[in-house]
Amino acid sequence: MNKDQKSKLPISKNIFEIDDSLLNQLSKPSKNIIDPVKRRKAQLLSIFVIFLFLLFLVINIIYAITVPDYHFPPADLIGYGFLVAIYLLSRSRFLNLAIFLMLIMFPMNVFQNILGGTSINPVATLSYLLPSYILASIFLNLLWMAIYGYGINLIVFLLPVISPGSVPSHLEIQGFLSVGVMVVTLCIIWSIYRNKIERDHQAALKSAYDSTLEGWSRALEIRDKETQGHSNRVTEMTLKLGRSLGLDESSLEDLYRGALLHDIGKMAIPDSVLMKKSNLDDNERKLMQTHPKIAYDMLSKISFLEPALVIPAYHHEWWNGDGYPYGLHGEQIPIAARIFAIVDVWDALLSDRPYRKAWSKEETMKYLRAQSGSQFDPRVVDAFMKL
Repeated sequence: MNKDQKSKLPISKNIFEIDDSLLNQLSKPSKNIIDPVKRRKAQLLSIFVIFLFLLFLVINIIYAITVPDYHFPPADLIGYGFLVAIYLLSRSRFLNLAIFLMLIMFPMNVFQNILGGTSINPVATLSYLLPSYILASIFLNLLWMAIYGYGINLIVFLLPVISPGSVPSHLEIQGFLSVGVMVVTLCIIWSIYRNKIERDHQAALKSAYDSTLEGWSRALEIRDKETQGHSNRVTEMTLKLGRSLGLDESSLEDLYRGALLHDIGKMAIPDSVLMKKSNLDDNERKLMQTHPKIAYDMLSKISFLEPALVIPAYHHEWWNGDGYPYGLHGEQIPIAARIFAIVDVWDALLSDRPYRKAWSKEETMKYLRAQSGSQFDPRVVDAFMKL
C-alpha cells in the first residue's frame, strides 16, 4: 500500500462513522423504553420505516417520469402519512401502536389502490404485501403471525369476488397467492426456529448472570468469614417459603437473585465495622444500616436485576415501621423482602457471630413468633412455621 492510499483510509473511516452515527441518531429509541429487547425492536422498526419511506419515494418518482399521465395515488399520500406517524411512535414508548399501524398500513394501502382502480398492475401492487409478512414474523407471536398472514392471503383470494372490475379472475392472482402462502409458511417456520435459538440464548445468558451473582455473593463471604454459607442457606430456604406462599416462577427467580445479593451493600462497609468482635457503637451502627441503600445504589442501573433489588434494599424494614433505612411498614414493604426478612433472621440467630453464640432452635422459633406483627408479616410467619 503506497503513501497516498494510506492517507485516504482515515477519511473513508470517518465517512462511514458519520453515516453510522446519523442512522443511529435517526433510529435511537426513547429512554422510556428500558427493556433491551423492546429497544432493539424499536430501533429495527425505525430503520425499516426510514428505508421504506425512501424506497416508496423513489418508486413514485420513477412512475412519474416513465408513465404518461401518471397521477399520484391518494392512497400513497396516506401511506406516507402513516410512515411518518409510525416513525415518530417507534422512537417513543408507544412502540406497540407503531407496530400495529405498520402492519395494517401495507394491506390498507395495497387494497385501497386495487379496489380504487388506481393500480396499474394488480399483481405488482400485491407484491407490496410481502414485507408485511416478514415484519409480522419479527414483531408478532406465532399465532397472531399465522392469523395475520393467512388472513391477508384469504382477502387476496376473495378479490375477484369483491372487485371483479379490478381483478377479473383467480388466474390473474394465482401466482402471487401461491407465493404469499409460501412466504407466510416460511416465516412461521423461521419464527419457530428463531424462538428456539432465542430461548437457548436467554437460558445461557440467565445462567451466566446467575453465576456472576453467585460469585459476588461468595466474594462477600470470603471477606466476612463469619457469614460463610449464609447466602446459600437463606437462598434455599427463601425459595421454599416463596413457593409455599404461591409465588410464580418469575417471582421466584427474582427472589433467588435478591437473596444471593441481600448483603452486597456490606462490600462498602469498612473492615473495622464489619468484622468488629464486640457490639457496634451508635455511629458504627448507623454506618452499618446504610448497606441496604448502598446495595440499591450499586445495582439499580442494571435493569436485569431491578425486580430483585427489593430484597437488598428492604430486607431490614419492619412490619410495624421500626426498620431501616426507609421506615416502611406493612404492605409498603414488597412481599419478597418480607419473605426474606424472616429467613435472614432465622439463619443469623442459629449461627455463631463475633459478638454472640448461636441461639438454639427453640429460642429462635420463640423469638420469631414473638415478632409476628411487629418485625415480621404475620402471614409470612405462619407460612414459615408450617415449613
